[in-house]
Amino acid sequence: MESDSPPEQRTQAQAEDILSLLSTAEYNDKHLEESLQDIVRETGWYENLAAAVLDSLENIVRGGAPVAGAMTDAVGKATGAAIGFAKEHPVFCTIVALGVLVLLAPWAIEAFGFGELGPIEGTFAAAWQARYAGYVPKGSLFSFFQRLGMVWGAKVHHVTAVKRCED
Repeated sequence: MESDSPPEQRTQAQAEDILSLLSTAEYNDKHLEESLQDIVRETGWYENLAAAVLDSLENIVRGGAPVAGAMTDAVGKATGAAIGFAKEHPVFCTIVALGVLVLLAPWAIEAFGFGELGPIEGTFAAAWQARYAGYVPKGSLFSFFQRLGMVWGAKVHHVTAVKRCED
């Protein structure tokens, strides 16, 4: 089956042009909209282009790259919307908080019950797993945290065993 998408090199070039335009635009106005449409006039917007633009935008936002007024305003509004979403959906806040904890103190994941051999009985992880009624979908957030618990727990127990042997 042939793809309707332009070649990878063209996609990257278009994405770079779009990001350059977005990063330097002072205003989100008709001129910006027309300039963006000029870049995609021949191909239109397609999935690979949208993904390349999103990936580059994520890098700009994560890296705190200097951008002009239009993107600065857009990032501020998007951040505000994300915070509003998080307030309206407390579970999202919990997921973000767990992610921060995993990144900053991965050993703490076991305290929530994500152990080396699986969920620890009577813990948050065990209660969460029970919601899946015995079937935890591959790639789910639960499986991600469980994998972290298993990997972290194995590392901790390996280091402890090595230290015992050395003593």
